[in-house]
This record gives sequence, structure tokens and C-alpha cells, in this order.
Amino acid sequence: MIKEMRKILIIDDDAGMVRLAEKWFRVDGYEVIGALTGVGGIKRAQTENPDLILLDVMIPDLTGVEVAKKLYADPATKNIPIIFMTVCIGVENDKGNENMEIDGRSYRAFAKPLHTRKLLSAARKLINFSKNNQPI
Repeated sequence: MIKEMRKILIIDDDAGMVRLAEKWFRVDGYEVIGALTGVGGIKRAQTENPDLILLDVMIPDLTGVEVAKKLYADPATKNIPIIFMTVCIGVENDKGNENMEIDGRSYRAFAKPLHTRKLLSAARKLINFSKNNQPI
């Protein structure tokens, strides 16, 4: 049986961060696409239908919160799981199970600089949970 390659969209205005995360996830067997703006990320999510979105909280054109709200409002993207990446959580306070609440929805959040293994593990679990609990 051929294993389906999962796709991750990384939305971050720091091109270096996108390249670094892309490298981590490709080594782990994921297809990775990136966007450097919130608007660009929304468009990529609509056209690429990723299995997961890694979303920076602070991007210049739209905040990560605004991007998440727009993605959730769109029937085509509302079920794509999102993990936030942020400098708003100090690394020393990041226990690996941080969450952000937006309009009653809870999202995982990781401090930057990112802890690679924890992020990869959380992404894998969230993708698997999402795929196993989607309506048919």
C-alpha cells in the first residue's frame, strides 16, 4: 500500500523560518509549501488544500489570528488544522502543550525558536486525528 504524502502549509513572513521548518518536515516525509504573507497563505490554503497549517502570529499584512478567522469562515478551509508559532510565548514558558483561544476554538501554539521534535510530534498527531475524524 502506498503511503499518502501529507502536505503542510507554513505561513510566516520570515523566509528563513519557512525554509528551516520546510527542511524539518521534508526530512520527516511531508510535502511542504510556504507563504510569506497572510493573504498569500489564505490563497495557498484554498488552492493547495494542505493537511495542516503552521501559522505565525505576527505577520505584517494580516495577523495570524485574522488569517485563522478567515480560514475558519471559508467552508473550503475551515477543517484544516492550524498550529500557531509565536514569539509571544517565551521559550522558557513553552511546555509543549500551549493553546490559543480564538472565537471559542482552541489551537496549539509553540514558542519560537521552535522545539523541532515537539512540533513534528504535535503536527503528526493533529494531522492523523484530523484525517480520522473528517466527515465522509
